Amino acid sequence: MKKFLGPVVTSKSIGKSLIQINDLFPMAKRFGYDSIILCESHPKSWPTFINLAKKYKIVPYILFEMKGKIYFPVNSKELLEIIQFYNGKKENINVRYFEKNEIKEKILFPTQTVKELLDSENISGGCLKGNLKIEDYLGSNILKYINSTTPSYNVKDFYVNLPQMGGFKRLYESLLPYMAKLPDEYMQRLKKELLVIKDMEVSDYILTVKKIVETARNTGAYVGPGRGSAVGSLIVYMLGITLIDPIKYNLYFERFLNPSRKELPDIDLDIDSENRDNVIKKLNEIFSIAQVRTYVRMKEKSAVKKAKEILGYDMSQKLKFPIRSLENMKRYPNMDEKLKKFYTLAFYFEGLEIAESVHAAGVILSKEDMGLKIPLDYRQNNIPITLWEMDELKLSGIEKFDILSLDTLALLKRFNFKYAKDKFVNLEDKEVYKLISAGLTEGIFQLESRLGKKLSRKLAPKNFMELTILLAMNRPGPLNSGMFDEYLEGSSREYLKKLLPETKGVIIFQEQVMYIAQKLGGLSPEESDDFRKAMSKKDIEKLKKLKEKFIFNAAKKIGNKESQELYSKIEKFAEYAFNKSHSVAYAHLSYWLAEIKTRERCKFFLEYIKFKGLSETLFEESKYMNIQIKNASILYPQGMCKDNALYLPLRVIKGVGIFAEEVLAKDIKEKGNYKDFEDFIKRTKEKRITRNIIEQMIKGGVFDIFTKNRRQLLRMISEIEHNTSRKAKKILSDVFGENISTDKEVITDKEDIIKFEKEVYGFKIN
Repeated sequence: MKKFLGPVVTSKSIGKSLIQINDLFPMAKRFGYDSIILCESHPKSWPTFINLAKKYKIVPYILFEMKGKIYFPVNSKELLEIIQFYNGKKENINVRYFEKNEIKEKILFPTQTVKELLDSENISGGCLKGNLKIEDYLGSNILKYINSTTPSYNVKDFYVNLPQMGGFKRLYESLLPYMAKLPDEYMQRLKKELLVIKDMEVSDYILTVKKIVETARNTGAYVGPGRGSAVGSLIVYMLGITLIDPIKYNLYFERFLNPSRKELPDIDLDIDSENRDNVIKKLNEIFSIAQVRTYVRMKEKSAVKKAKEILGYDMSQKLKFPIRSLENMKRYPNMDEKLKKFYTLAFYFEGLEIAESVHAAGVILSKEDMGLKIPLDYRQNNIPITLWEMDELKLSGIEKFDILSLDTLALLKRFNFKYAKDKFVNLEDKEVYKLISAGLTEGIFQLESRLGKKLSRKLAPKNFMELTILLAMNRPGPLNSGMFDEYLEGSSREYLKKLLPETKGVIIFQEQVMYIAQKLGGLSPEESDDFRKAMSKKDIEKLKKLKEKFIFNAAKKIGNKESQELYSKIEKFAEYAFNKSHSVAYAHLSYWLAEIKTRERCKFFLEYIKFKGLSETLFEESKYMNIQIKNASILYPQGMCKDNALYLPLRVIKGVGIFAEEVLAKDIKEKGNYKDFEDFIKRTKEKRITRNIIEQMIKGGVFDIFTKNRRQLLRMISEIEHNTSRKAKKILSDVFGENISTDKEVITDKEDIIKFEKEVYGFKIN
């Protein structure tokens, strides 16, 4: 006799259930259930539900509620029919259904305690318990059919093919034009990479990325020179996906693609932030494309806060964090009732889905219609969003492409930066490194944080390699681990200095872990990558054999004691070691921006302010660099560099914005400068420049060229609007001889200016 639990609604039905799917199966197993019935009006939980059912050896039943009917698909073919029905691809489906009244009640709460405590939260339903009677929840017709049926679902049946781009043959043909000119070292590397790519069948994936890059560049978008481990591949470089020569910087292909990992390579792309959406739209014309769904989940602080709101008291100080720690669970039986209630609510709130979102970078692509295989949300910008998260898509074998939005590229574009050959060769300008070493890195990619500035001054890079090291160490981990100090002091062992001369014997890069593993530990390139990964993830089981091999082989060269110590050192630093491929690629962006800042200081600050806004830190740094920032001026709505003076753009004034800035710039271009404040009011009256905007502009000193009496200008707005300015009053007096009294003159003093500028800029400008 089957023991059913259900029908269950999971917390992916946001606001309708408190049962997280990861809690559902262990609880069901503990209560002795061998079957779980899922019943929701969407397919959001399906892949995880099917996968966990397999893991826990529980039979999964899926009911789907739509348009007043309860559908019961018994296999993957019928699940796919429902997905197509849900996506609007089918009007009718051939899946057995029952009337809605066959569902008497749904299970929405993980425990009776949670149900009782949330009784006032307007969620009505049952809770998970061991003695549940399925007859109380399901009608006899549906129960009879479920009892006589055993479904068969397979998540792999939701698989969506990668775009078929011609496979290995096409990849090889794309490389042929370059092969004749390749030096021997490059040719050997190319052959090695080709063998792995062919064996792992990832040609179509790489060619798809190539197509994405070409599409982006054809739209006029800036694509980054590379990021992540992909920069270590010569083939990816030759195809133009990345722009950094991996052999020049001794970057490892195995860090990118390792046959023993049995997974697709990870090629992430940076697109300038102003064009990423256009690129996605263009890709939608070439492929079937979808953005990847993510969920906003309740974190510890929110879970505790919610528990406090419901119960009216806070006992978080008596709990260990994280809330779901083993320590709290062990203490539960001995907690008093008050604490038990608080802990129970916080426990089940933590991780609860509270909102849907979109992955910042992830998209999936195919040449086939994805709407036939996976559920999609079509509501946003005509680019659908998957209803399944990335981990769920991966269960079906679907891989995402990460297309990231990068502000730095949009900023480079403003300086008409070109990826010319010399930009990858001339990276040693001493003045650029002086700027970085002085910590004048506001607006410099990867180095503008407080920590970045501090480390820039401490390390004081004098060349490109040292800049790469700086980027790799610009994190709290290397600083706290002693890695940074060891590098500065040059206190590593002599044999390590000989092995790793570029970093003074300090293990800073992940590739160096691999290099030592090969040179001293006798590991193969593939094993060295496994060694690196296992060490950084503290995978003890995987490390066991590799550790033995490493120490045994290293002992032959440096002695047993030294090999043990070396292993401990690698273990200590491996957690903080950085991907050199990524660091080298990003160091190019940092250098280029620093070079522009060195050579075009005022323009750099102006464009950066336009892009990111004004900050007091930037203001102080510009002063130090002899750039005088001045109030925004009506003469230069979009800002201006004049000698060493920088006039701020109007957009930095609180409450003004880009729209007003562009309207006024266009008006001046068409009709010339404003003669006086009255002329400005009259000309902009019909241009949606509101009184509030004008007042903010006055406070920001925009009209100081007419008069520095900002209080007087604030008063004049009404006078001009009502045609009662002093000029108008004078005309009335001269023509009609009327004695028009003049209001008492208003004075703007220093304190007023400080107050006004703090209000609109955040701090005093002049």
